[in-house]
Amino acid sequence: MWSLDETKRKIDRVRSLPYGSARTAAAEHVARTVEKEGPAPALPLAYLAQVEAYVFGQPTPASFAVFSKLLRLWDTHPEYFDEGTTGILFWQFKWIVGDLTAYPQISQAQARELLYEMRKRYRLAGLGESAPDRAEYMWAAHLGRDDEAEEWRAAWLAHGEDEMDCSSCRHGGILRDYVADQEYERAIEMGAPTEDLCNREPAASHRQLARAYLYLGDGEAAGRHLLRAQATRKDYDPDDLGLEFEILARGGLLAEAFQLLVDYGKRALTLSGDPGDNRNFLHYLVAGLAWAVPRHGDMPTGLRPAENGRPRATLRELYDWALAEARPLAQAFDRRAENTRFTENLREAAEAPALAQLLLPTLGRGAAPGGRPHPAQSVLTRGEIETDGQTGPAGFTPGESAGPRDRAEALLAAGDHAGAFETLHAAGVAPGLLVETLRLWCLVAEKTGGLADLLGPAATAVERAERALAPERQSQKAEPGRTDLLVFLLARELQARLMAVTSPAGQGAADTVSGVVEAYSESGFARRAATLRLFEGELASERGQATPAIEAFLAARQMFADAGLQDSAASALEAAVELLQATGQAARAEALVAESL
Repeated sequence: MWSLDETKRKIDRVRSLPYGSARTAAAEHVARTVEKEGPAPALPLAYLAQVEAYVFGQPTPASFAVFSKLLRLWDTHPEYFDEGTTGILFWQFKWIVGDLTAYPQISQAQARELLYEMRKRYRLAGLGESAPDRAEYMWAAHLGRDDEAEEWRAAWLAHGEDEMDCSSCRHGGILRDYVADQEYERAIEMGAPTEDLCNREPAASHRQLARAYLYLGDGEAAGRHLLRAQATRKDYDPDDLGLEFEILARGGLLAEAFQLLVDYGKRALTLSGDPGDNRNFLHYLVAGLAWAVPRHGDMPTGLRPAENGRPRATLRELYDWALAEARPLAQAFDRRAENTRFTENLREAAEAPALAQLLLPTLGRGAAPGGRPHPAQSVLTRGEIETDGQTGPAGFTPGESAGPRDRAEALLAAGDHAGAFETLHAAGVAPGLLVETLRLWCLVAEKTGGLADLLGPAATAVERAERALAPERQSQKAEPGRTDLLVFLLARELQARLMAVTSPAGQGAADTVSGVVEAYSESGFARRAATLRLFEGELASERGQATPAIEAFLAARQMFADAGLQDSAASALEAAVELLQATGQAARAEALVAESL
């Protein structure tokens, strides 16, 4: 049996993991172990960590069952709870009641029982009526009982703030209500919260303000608030991602909207959220795309087919998929609400018009939101040269003639990536610029299905970068200020990624990718080596090759850990655990997370 202190340390380790499969599995492991072996006084901490992992990481109705255990434990062993765990228990009560709206299989009668239980326990604990009144308001509004909802909202607001309020969430909730009620000027006058910020705010309020300004026709102000939301967000849940997609799409930035999904939509696009999150996400997709289907239906999205095989490669296909998935969800929520409000809302989304042209400040019309680099989950790499201690622009040499660069930039602006590459190659510019142009070309070709055409240019870039290696530095060891070696390795990485994603089953490409990983490691670029190893795992997983994928994920995890990159190591662990669970290896997944604690 673990000691109480040891158990607390393990729970702290669970809570340090990012939300997702690994954290959930770790929380479940600790809770099961403490249930079976003790120490019993650690049960409140274990259950609270488990509820948090479910609510924010892997939404499941199981959170209600675990919370019921907490309430029974509170009734039978109050001595196990101190002031801290008591406060968290009642704070989590708000999460659990809030999740009633997310699961249509929870009946109105069951919801009513939990709402009653919340009010009773809050009264006994002397915590007031504010949180229960707000829960009643959110439940009535969800069911479409507008008059009842307004009464509860007035009661909630009349209380003012109390100790069970998150002041920034309260502020954001009021602002969101104004936007939902089309009182855009009042929302703008209120503004985003600036004090007592939390994991949701101020990002959530900035999204709502972007929406309000877009409805009022001010695309520039909308763009400012969208960038502020992206700059202050913690993580994307499907609801947040969907709202940003709708803002971008209805603001005319369709390419940027699709890139947002490519970069951050893995979980949302597999509908891995709770039913409420999934319904909201799909609703935002439908609303964002409806106006564009007749005009831009054939526009490529860069998205893979859905898990059921339905294509999503074009705007029209993505719209059709979202609508087909959204309809049965809307009907399920209708049945619980005993009306048709969710189907009616979906119908309104399918008729949503375009709004004002969205302008993103300092980046110009159509610039990528937030200026963020693209995650390493595809053939792409970052657009900057990076070493462990330096960052610099890719390939610009002091004194180099600007003529070819200017011509290449004009060709890139016109969408002629092949022409830009050939112009730079013929002019003999520094190979780093050639590699960066190839990377941008990959970004476009990945969406249009033309990656195989880039194998030749990639070979050219590798050859040029290799010839540019300084003769006195043929040891290929990383040194301060040295970028020629990294440019060469980046060119090899792009070539390896292209070979991997264009080969029917990856034949011959795996050795090439592994060779680049080894070269990165030997040259001192540990982070890039680990990132490419993670890419190997992702590619193998997509092709149904579970065993090599898991091996690659675990190798990447160790490489990240050795480099002191604990967050990246946790992400690699997450990928391994998720795949183990998906392939029926739950016991191995539990053993892996147990070892990590």
